[in-house]
This record gives sequence, C-alpha cells and structure tokens, in this order.
Amino acid sequence: MAASGKKNPFLAGFLAGLLTGLVLAVGVALLVTRNNPFVQGDAEPGTNKPSQGATSSFPIEAPKYEFYKALPEGQPDNAAATPAPSAPAYYLQAGAYGNAADADQLKAKLALLGFEVKVLIANEGDSMLHKIRLGPYKSLDELNAARARLTQNGIETILVKTSPEEKP
Repeated sequence: MAASGKKNPFLAGFLAGLLTGLVLAVGVALLVTRNNPFVQGDAEPGTNKPSQGATSSFPIEAPKYEFYKALPEGQPDNAAATPAPSAPAYYLQAGAYGNAADADQLKAKLALLGFEVKVLIANEGDSMLHKIRLGPYKSLDELNAARARLTQNGIETILVKTSPEEKP
C-alpha cells in the first residue's frame, strides 16, 4: 500500500498532460485565428485583406465561368464520347484444378501472401476447371515483381494475356 504522505504519480501525470494539451490547444487556436480571412483586422500592405475603410455591405462577386465557350466553335468534344482502345490485360495463372477444394486451398495460400485472387470456372469438355488467376497487372514490371515473389514462395505461374474485349 502507498504511504499517506506520498502523492499519486498517475494523478500528477494526468494533470500535467491535461495542462500541456490545454496550452497546445490555445496556441493552435491563436495561430489559426490570426490568419483567418473572416476575422476583421488591419490589412497589411501587399495582402488581399480589405482595409477598415474599404469594407462593404455587398458580398464579393464570384467569377463567372462559361464552360461551353472553352471549346472551339463548332467542334464538339468527341474524345469523351468514344473511349480509347484499352491495352491488353496481363494475368498470372497459378493453377487449374478439377477439384474446387484444391483451388480453394491455393487461393487461401495466396491470400496469406497478400495477393488478390480470382477463381474462374471453365468447362473443358466433360470436366470443370477452376483456374486461379492473379491480376490484372498494369505493367510488365509489376507482373514480374509479383511473379518473382510467388516463385520465392514455391508457387509457379504462367502468363496469361487477354484482349480488352475478353473477361479474365
């Protein structure tokens, strides 16, 4: 038990922290309001603040933008209407299994390594394949880095390139 003559160190630390927080809050409040454009004060030369004599009861008028005049006359903006042809998508395929349980096991292993995985189900003749794919990757450098990381963890992959019209 604590002796009756000693002070509680928790209470002293709590009060010190409370006092420090209060001082910092007041300091930040003063710093922020000093530069506040909505507070009336003397304008310094070279600033956009109005001086005391230049105050007006009318609000400052906002600039008017005319978006449709920014385009050349008679030239509609067809670039936004027609999408540009997209580049092919690159995926890594880590496996293709006839058994869904095996596919889920590999998917879980890849998820533990931090990869986002898609399982695609494809009908190949009489059997059903569960394809494990990672991606799409935006660049080949990103793809190669992921492939190297997978190889270090004992998972071999193949590169799959799909056209923009194809789904993964």
